[in-house]
Amino acid sequence: MFSWKAPQLGKAEDVVKKIELPLPEPQENEARIKVLATVVALPEKMMLEGTYLVSNLLPISFGQEMVGIVDKAGPGYPFKEGDRVMGNTRFDIGLGGLAEYCLSPADSAVLAPAMLPDDKAAGFLGSFHLAYVGLVDRAALKAGETLLVLGGSGRTGAAAIQLGKALGATVIATARNKENEEFCRNQGADYTFNPKEQAFEEAIAEFTDGQGVNVIYDTVGGDAYANAVNSITIGGRVVLIGFASGTWGVPDPGHILWKGYSVTGGLHSVRTRKERTDSIAVLNNLLEEGKISPLRTTVHDFDGAVNALASLRDPQPGLVVVRGT
Repeated sequence: MFSWKAPQLGKAEDVVKKIELPLPEPQENEARIKVLATVVALPEKMMLEGTYLVSNLLPISFGQEMVGIVDKAGPGYPFKEGDRVMGNTRFDIGLGGLAEYCLSPADSAVLAPAMLPDDKAAGFLGSFHLAYVGLVDRAALKAGETLLVLGGSGRTGAAAIQLGKALGATVIATARNKENEEFCRNQGADYTFNPKEQAFEEAIAEFTDGQGVNVIYDTVGGDAYANAVNSITIGGRVVLIGFASGTWGVPDPGHILWKGYSVTGGLHSVRTRKERTDSIAVLNNLLEEGKISPLRTTVHDFDGAVNALASLRDPQPGLVVVRGT
């Protein structure tokens, strides 16, 4: 099979090569997947730069999330050969989704909704299922509450905006420029602001009449986290999702104690069976009712993988997807 890899750090056009590998054999609780489409996103950009906090192994294997057909199921894998599934990949052992075949673990596997074409299904799990875990399973967001999404123009931030509105929340989103603010409003955000132009406390006090926010969905970390938690309500909830700034948000136990809020984490691969089942039913219904919609997607052919990766240096709102062969 063919796979795109980078043996060293650098610009995609300089270091990413298509190489041939043997077909991988699935172990217990995983499957070999014939890739139909895979997402390349901020983690791929960070891996090429050597700044990714989760994994900096060489050679770099791209495509952490994909949609594909189960080609061979290992013992304990929940779906049968021929099923179309969405799932994470084993990029951590060099078998990511930017390849003809990959390995995918059972703990992230979900049947792809029939109403979603491959390019839209490829990113649905790490966008909307992740947002569901964060907002529903961990933060228990309620109708009438105020949600602050840090990094609203990113893929899971945009999904959180849509889902927050579908759940009846008022949504505030941060964005780094006017174009991204407009994108966030198009996803349903009630208010947007650029933290470089307006301070967190000032903006949030203005938008909430001084009441603060009930839930913070943090895809950014770093200073954004530290500033945002100053405007959280008593009984508020912070969900740690990502570190687009390059560093995680760092909870301060003293601040948590005196402000009276909680901090948790969200991963779509870390949830109970009931949480998984409930999320599938709710999200599929919201799709059918048009209350959420797949994110704007730029699609590249398999042989255009280098261009897809290079485009991440100047990211645009939405998803970048590479089709399988």
